[in-house]
Amino acid sequence: MSRFVNKFYKAFDTLVDTGAQSLENLFSRDVHHVIITGLSRSGKSMFFTTLMSLLSQRSQQTFDNLPLLRSLPKELIQSVELRPIEGEALFPLDRNLQKLQSRQWPESTEQIYGFELVLTTKPLNAISKLLRKSNQIIFRFHDYPGEWLTDLPMLHKEFVAWSDSAWSQQLNPPQKHYASDWHAFVESYDFDRLPNEELVGDYMQQYRNYLIAAKSKGITLLQPGSMLIPSPKFNWEKNGFAPLPSRIASDPEHPWTLLFQKNFEHFKKIWLAPLQESYFSKADKQIVMLDLHQGLSHSRAHLNQLKETLSNLASSFVYGADKWYKPKILFRHEISKVAFVATKIDLIPNSQHENFLHLLQDITSGIRAHLREKEVEFQHFLISAMQTTDPGSCENCLRFTNPDGDYEEWEFESIPDRLKALDPEQNYPAINTMVPKDVLARMNHAQGIDRLIEYLIK
Repeated sequence: MSRFVNKFYKAFDTLVDTGAQSLENLFSRDVHHVIITGLSRSGKSMFFTTLMSLLSQRSQQTFDNLPLLRSLPKELIQSVELRPIEGEALFPLDRNLQKLQSRQWPESTEQIYGFELVLTTKPLNAISKLLRKSNQIIFRFHDYPGEWLTDLPMLHKEFVAWSDSAWSQQLNPPQKHYASDWHAFVESYDFDRLPNEELVGDYMQQYRNYLIAAKSKGITLLQPGSMLIPSPKFNWEKNGFAPLPSRIASDPEHPWTLLFQKNFEHFKKIWLAPLQESYFSKADKQIVMLDLHQGLSHSRAHLNQLKETLSNLASSFVYGADKWYKPKILFRHEISKVAFVATKIDLIPNSQHENFLHLLQDITSGIRAHLREKEVEFQHFLISAMQTTDPGSCENCLRFTNPDGDYEEWEFESIPDRLKALDPEQNYPAINTMVPKDVLARMNHAQGIDRLIEYLIK
């Protein structure tokens, strides 16, 4: 009974989202609304490209490149199709594959792509053939700039509270190492001058310069990230804002505070609230993608900040256990299953994967406490979208082709299995690889994607 009711709720949500459909589609379409929560450089675009390529090849080739995907055996898949979502740009799969074939990595996402990955399966027996011609398993995805993700917690703040928290973060490591020019500018700034277009523009540009510098050094908690990759729906030149020093922001009647408070509320109303409602509140499953290599290559403070970023994001999504008796409220989805995913594991030796998994679990401990309260299921995964390295001459060694085209070998120290095991000043240089010549073969050796999809389908 519970499975039937749960199936009905999912199907009814599909009708609400896409309009009236036939009764055949109502009970033959299995729709998974998956939100990929990935910060900048976490590998979302490469993951999408590999996933679609592997599933497409799997339906056409005789070999099984996703052997652990038991819920979708190779012989059951009839076709794989990429479909646009009405009103959204389609994910640029062909363009990404062409760039990979020319030995270039896909470009970072700077707009929203909405698409459905549709897997049509063959009927299992004669009875199912009579009832329906095919069964469709649909993954509904959205790809978006990771910089926008970190802005979502701003919805729950007023300008002064956000401004104070931004300053607090900049005064602590690791941000303080990159904010000195910005702080020097603010320290000598004359706030007695009334804000006008030129002065506000200059003030915002100085803050944006800090954001750009901090991002280049691996800082993840940057707000507003939308200032780095602006949306056409929000005019930063006309309605922009930036943190004010507390001596100014604490005066509610100060002209700069009044202006930035007004612009801050406009930002939430025009951009952030619609963004959350349109793309982040309709998921029933979530993949949280993390690039731990970036933090390891800098310092423990960077990884601690990544942990803080994840904890802050917990309030931006609607979580709840998937129970058959639990009615949908106003047809809103609740995320009932979460996958925490560390990407690019081909950049560390197999001997260190267990430590890497424990480190991932440590970094997600804050947000996992929130999920337990909501009775949400979660698991941790290690994946690579492409095997860009080869085993080296020792257990902790890897061989790879660097961006200059030279084939070299690195030997790794042991990866810490938790944050406290990492010395504050210790770091692990990240491998920077060239796109291999044998792209498709290397994608077929992607790791962990079959386990991840199996988890989402079940």
